[in-house]
Amino acid sequence: MADQVHLKIITPEKQVFEGEGDMVTVPAPQGPVGILPHHAHLMSKVIPGELIITKGSKRDYLAVGEGMVEVANGQVTITTDLAKSHEEIDEKIAEEARIRAQEALTQTLSDEEYATTFASLQKALAQLHVKRRRRNI
Repeated sequence: MADQVHLKIITPEKQVFEGEGDMVTVPAPQGPVGILPHHAHLMSKVIPGELIITKGSKRDYLAVGEGMVEVANGQVTITTDLAKSHEEIDEKIAEEARIRAQEALTQTLSDEEYATTFASLQKALAQLHVKRRRRNI
C-alpha cells in the first residue's frame, strides 16, 4: 500500500472528516497548497475556498471557511469554521447569504463589521463555487 496522508477536519460543531488520502489541496493565502505524504512540517492559514481530498482517481470536494492547517508527523489537521461537501450545501441559502453580505458591504461599516461581513461573503462564495462545480457529479 502506498504512503498516504492522514487527514482530520474539525469545525467547532464536530469532526467533519478523518481518513486517509493520497493528497490534500488546501486553499491558503498564497494559493492552493498541495500536501503529499512526507510533507514538511507546516502551519498555515486556511482561507475560504475549495478543499480537495484525492484518493487514487477519486476526489472529494469540500467548501471550507477560515481556519488553520497543521502538517506534522504525516498527519494533516485542519480546524475551520466551515466544512461542507457539495451534497450538504443548500444553494439557495448560500446565494441568499451572498446577496445579504454584498448588500451590507455597500453600507458604512466599522472595521470589525466590514471584516465579519466580508468573511461571510467569502464563505458563501466558497459554498456556491463547490456546489455549482459539483452539481452534476
